[in-house]
Amino acid sequence: MAIKTLKKFFTGPAPRIPRNEAMKVFKRDHFQCQYCGLDGLYQFTNWMILTIDHVHPHARGGARRMDNLVTCCQPCNVIKGKRLFKSFEDAKQFVLKNRQEWYHLYEQQVKAHQHSGTVSH
Repeated sequence: MAIKTLKKFFTGPAPRIPRNEAMKVFKRDHFQCQYCGLDGLYQFTNWMILTIDHVHPHARGGARRMDNLVTCCQPCNVIKGKRLFKSFEDAKQFVLKNRQEWYHLYEQQVKAHQHSGTVSH
């Protein structure tokens, strides 16, 4: 059995957070991603991508307590992943730096696409 499979067997998947608990976190955080600031109350699409992040990842022993849970958009949650950080601020700096790098890549791809003369619908 692979080590990854054994680890998942012992730690299990990240716990599903009941809707009422998730709403407590969202309300506390004003429906805003605590990493990038995405405002979930600004428009429905933003609200739909809000998730709950374990600051100290569950897969690495993080508890499902209010002081370890933050509102997070899915892109920031994916960027942060299961990495361990000394503090929330370190995690936030990592996420924002990576978002900026991805944004620059996005801009390059858009420019390349526009200059190639390809029309998209």
